[in-house]
Amino acid sequence: MDAKKINALLVSIDRGSLTAAAAELGYTQSGLTHMMNALEDELGLNLLVRSKNGVHLSPAGQELLPQMRALAAAASALEERAERLRQRNFSTLRLGAYTSVARQWLPAVLAEFRHTCPDTEVAMDVGGIMEIYDSIKNDKMDCAIVSFQESLCQGLSWVPLRDDALVAVLPGNYPLESPAFPVKDFTDKEFLMPSACFDLDINPVFSMGGEKVSPRVRYTNLDDAAIVSMVEHGLGVSILSELVMQDMNNSVRVAPLSPPAWRALGIIMSERRQNDKNIKRFVKCAHTVINRMYRGEREKEKKSM
Repeated sequence: MDAKKINALLVSIDRGSLTAAAAELGYTQSGLTHMMNALEDELGLNLLVRSKNGVHLSPAGQELLPQMRALAAAASALEERAERLRQRNFSTLRLGAYTSVARQWLPAVLAEFRHTCPDTEVAMDVGGIMEIYDSIKNDKMDCAIVSFQESLCQGLSWVPLRDDALVAVLPGNYPLESPAFPVKDFTDKEFLMPSACFDLDINPVFSMGGEKVSPRVRYTNLDDAAIVSMVEHGLGVSILSELVMQDMNNSVRVAPLSPPAWRALGIIMSERRQNDKNIKRFVKCAHTVINRMYRGEREKEKKSM
């Protein structure tokens, strides 16, 4: 049932004229007449009595009038509610991120975003890999800064931001023979795997170059800080990232991997949301701020070439 036809009929009987109703609603008289005929055909009833003096309801129309007014009111309420939701969604960005990203990147990114989009609120949540990817796919988040996972990215758009180097996290007294830690040396070591499905970032390290490395993996439900504390107390070794280890003050040894490995950090969003105004603004702010953060590092790399 088309609520627009019902509303047009109600306006017609309130005005007592198809001509007056058509002018008020922005239709031609012939167009409005066609709508009324189509509504009567749909219901199988004559609703209007037409005369030289205008229009009024037929007996069947009079009997259906309460239901028609209720339907028109419900349609109007639905449209008003949908508009409020559209306005809320437009003015609120639902953002997800890993804890390390929220700690190291997001304060500066969100400060830039607030300056650029002062009228847009940000609702932020942190989580693990699967949790965030599922939230994007189920429309619980608008976009998120996460590591790229090819197997999870179907139907999503990906905007790269920066490669975050993975590092070995070792007890403070671990005897390193070179600046980098050979990945093969994880073999038979007690390895503390971080929680929240971050094994998706770490496990590929153990099969780089076709060589299978087999540490004794202990899957944990521990966050990054707890993993580092466990390593500090000699309970195992681990792999985290440079971003995770930034500003960690524990007495552990942190070494780059040999061969080197990274997790690719970027922004994911649903393909149907990639042209959303707020998301595009956030992506631009994130690029600007993160490029600014690492500008000195890039200039240093250029000088060393």
